Amino acid sequence: FEIILFESKMMKKHIAIFGPTGYIGGRMVNNLYNEGHRLTLFSRSIRKLSYLQDDFFLLNHKYANICIVEQFLEEKYFNEIVASLEGVDVVYYLVHSLYIDEKSSFINKDNELATLVAKASCKAGVKQIIYLGGLGVDKPDAPLSKHLLSRQETADYLRANHPCVTEFRAGVIIGAGSSSFEIIRSLGMKLPFLPKLPGKEGLCQPIFVDDVMAYLIYALLNPNYYNQIAEIGSKDVLPYAKMIEIFSLIIREKQLKTFSLPIVNRLLTPSFLSRIISHMTTMPYLLIERLLEGMHSLAIVDKYPVEAIDPDSPIVPLSFEESIIEATKRTEQAIFQSVWVTPYELSVLNAERKKQFLHLDSKEIKGMLYEAYSQKIDVDDIERIFQKIKNIGGVTGYYSPRWLWEIRGLIDKVFGGAGLSPTKRNSSLLRVGDRIDFWVVTYYKNWKYHKILRLKADMKTPGNAWLQFTIQTSKQKDEAILTLKAYFEPSGISGYLYWYSLYFIHKYIFKIMVKRIIEE
Repeated sequence: FEIILFESKMMKKHIAIFGPTGYIGGRMVNNLYNEGHRLTLFSRSIRKLSYLQDDFFLLNHKYANICIVEQFLEEKYFNEIVASLEGVDVVYYLVHSLYIDEKSSFINKDNELATLVAKASCKAGVKQIIYLGGLGVDKPDAPLSKHLLSRQETADYLRANHPCVTEFRAGVIIGAGSSSFEIIRSLGMKLPFLPKLPGKEGLCQPIFVDDVMAYLIYALLNPNYYNQIAEIGSKDVLPYAKMIEIFSLIIREKQLKTFSLPIVNRLLTPSFLSRIISHMTTMPYLLIERLLEGMHSLAIVDKYPVEAIDPDSPIVPLSFEESIIEATKRTEQAIFQSVWVTPYELSVLNAERKKQFLHLDSKEIKGMLYEAYSQKIDVDDIERIFQKIKNIGGVTGYYSPRWLWEIRGLIDKVFGGAGLSPTKRNSSLLRVGDRIDFWVVTYYKNWKYHKILRLKADMKTPGNAWLQFTIQTSKQKDEAILTLKAYFEPSGISGYLYWYSLYFIHKYIFKIMVKRIIEE
């Protein structure tokens, strides 16, 4: 009876998540909700969470227990944050300011946000804050990077302002869609050899993403973890280059040899490597640089192993080899959470920059160039046609001559763009912020009789471009119309020259796209 009562109580906890649109945050939303908890999600822009209403099949609990709060984390909104936290039992703090450039310190920003949330949680009576930080041992011959120092310092600010903080420290998280794994995967698949990095190479204790999730949830209102630091990782302690080598050997079945390149070595700085990897992975350059700055650090378990505070923990982390096999399998099946694919400069997560969320009313259309094609479709075919639209890009292509898109992708790469990519998320999990080749999803509506998929171009163009698919039914619901619209906001004369130079190609491609989507 006591066990049943304990489980019943656990099913009714009210949990707030700061950072629900991130890699770990997105998984926490699904896992905690499906365990029956009530959730309050804090986000700067709720557009990234619209999938919770549209594609609710991801959530299998029968009660609607999610509250989404669109909230900027600033001191002037302190009272509003406290009010939204009333009745919350536990806060998961998963916020990081990795994208802030050197002109403004991301360390200061992280500390300010942590202080604000901790004070608000304390005033609202939140029992526990669970924070996911980073492994790192600071030694004179292997100093911690700014990024790793910031992760640990954030926990200090949380502790200074709340009486019960649980800090987990994890190193490289291996999982389909994680930024660290994407770097390992891309380099392991594409490099012909491993260049020896300058200086003393650091060490890392990687951990599989499912194990991280298990620890975070297991610590929920668990007294063993109150006011504790818990360092988590697999048993493998590896240099960063060795992880790439193991990936290539297991997944690619190719032994990568390491070569010392004395002259080139001087160029292999985190900044230089980040620019190269950003073109190989489509990940934002600044994010990669922050991660690579720690390649000479020791991101390993040290003074606070989780076994010391919880020797009876049932969680046994997978090995590195097991982790990459499972993560690769999920990548190939396109089953992954991903936030790194969203280019920060498009600010899909930033509600203050409205342009990427173009509503395209009559006033906005007036100042833009556009092409539109419409065709009537059977109401019974709406779902199947929209599924075809969501499948666009990647290996599926664009329902028009592939070679034309491949040329455009090649041109984009030559000028430093993302180009085409064979990898994208499973279309059934599509959401705002996802990348589809050189497009980013900026609006997504999947209602029964009204469906929209809007893509903003992240290609090198003299202006802003959007591609929008809409399915709209009549008031009587007896007929529906599929419309494809291409919008372009030119930047000067070069923008107009670009658009009109492709005038006939656009007319041909967009018309045939609509036709083939319906035919298929």
